[in-house]
Amino acid sequence: MNSWVISLKAYIKPNLLIILPLGLLAGIPYGMIVDPLNYWLSKSGVDRASIGLLSLVFLTYSVKALWAPLVDRLRIPLLKNLGQRKSWLIVSQFFAFLFLISIGFNDPKVNLSLLVFCVFALAFFSATQDICLDALRIELVKKEELGQSAAIYQLGWRVGGVYISQVLGLLLGGMIGYSLAYLTVAFIFLGLSVFVFFRMEEPTREVRPYLSIYSEPRRWLKDSFVDPFIDLKERYSSGLTLLLLLLFFYRLSDMYLAPMAMPFYREIGFTETEVALVTNAFGSIVTIAGVFIGGLLVHRWGLEINIFYGALLTCLTNLPFIYLNYLGNDLDPSNDLPFLWVTIGLDNLNQGYIGTVAITFISRIVSQSYTATQYAILFLLGTVPSRFIASSSGFLVNDFGYHYFFLITACLGIPAIIISYIVWKKKLLFSIDRAAQ
Repeated sequence: MNSWVISLKAYIKPNLLIILPLGLLAGIPYGMIVDPLNYWLSKSGVDRASIGLLSLVFLTYSVKALWAPLVDRLRIPLLKNLGQRKSWLIVSQFFAFLFLISIGFNDPKVNLSLLVFCVFALAFFSATQDICLDALRIELVKKEELGQSAAIYQLGWRVGGVYISQVLGLLLGGMIGYSLAYLTVAFIFLGLSVFVFFRMEEPTREVRPYLSIYSEPRRWLKDSFVDPFIDLKERYSSGLTLLLLLLFFYRLSDMYLAPMAMPFYREIGFTETEVALVTNAFGSIVTIAGVFIGGLLVHRWGLEINIFYGALLTCLTNLPFIYLNYLGNDLDPSNDLPFLWVTIGLDNLNQGYIGTVAITFISRIVSQSYTATQYAILFLLGTVPSRFIASSSGFLVNDFGYHYFFLITACLGIPAIIISYIVWKKKLLFSIDRAAQ
């Protein structure tokens, strides 16, 4: 019992509490280019094809690894005395705030092209801010606190990205207009940015000496863009391939199912109200619960065993969708809704849990000298290939139907179970940590 109390108390340490506003700051700009923007564009008469094409803006967050080395190894003139992290944070947040306001000052009916430019600019500076925030979330805590750090960050992100941006943004858009809604949320973002700037200390970390891009451009390029990969190879040696395979397969099952979830709910007869109530309102609460459970379990029992259980549960929580599909084909629709609550509860609880585990896993294997770069690279590997593979999910449903689709998605989790079991039994992460000491 005492160990659980210690795990719970770990959440209220000052260095962990500052992680909450970091998550809020990450979620707010992202949320404002999801539902509020799409609803505003649709209300303004923008055609569906254009709105669909605008979703390409989210690729910006996936490819942020391309400029993450700048955040790690390029010092900003005039601001470098603030510290590497705080100097980049203040620049990215200033421009994110500026383009949030710019979106509000634009009218889709008058100049859609300018609005789209502002949306892509916001995504770029928001992604740049995320590079800084991911690094800070790792560098501000001890290694044994990474699980709680990931959980608190996810909580902040969901509150900022869902409740402040999407819920408040839509409500304000309907009541006072979307221009004022964007301005309001922009100033909430600014207030949080100022709070974090004055309350957060620049993290102390061991880093390689900074090189000048002006006097040693070739050495700087190697140090910033090549050495992060060399560092990973040197520290993990033969175990790197196993860890990269685990990273690739870990969320594949979950991500492959995701694009077909909403079409599935509609086709088996659930209304928009039922889907919103169960999958969004209830699902978000359960996900947050899973986030904190993940943080507690990682702190209590360690990362490796939780990586294995997360892989196993991801596979198993896809199976209730098969029975939900069976109920959807039943003549009595009263059977469907109660089991939708069960299915969403299990799935979202696991999503929160494995989200914490996956973030902690990536955070654990990055180095202090290249925190931002290596995290962005590993995040890209863990998400982008899976999203491209998931684009074929609709074809699979068309060819085999939902019953076999859900079976296949569950089977996609088997490689992650096997690899995570090997990592656990070999104590690979523990061995690497010990060798680094």
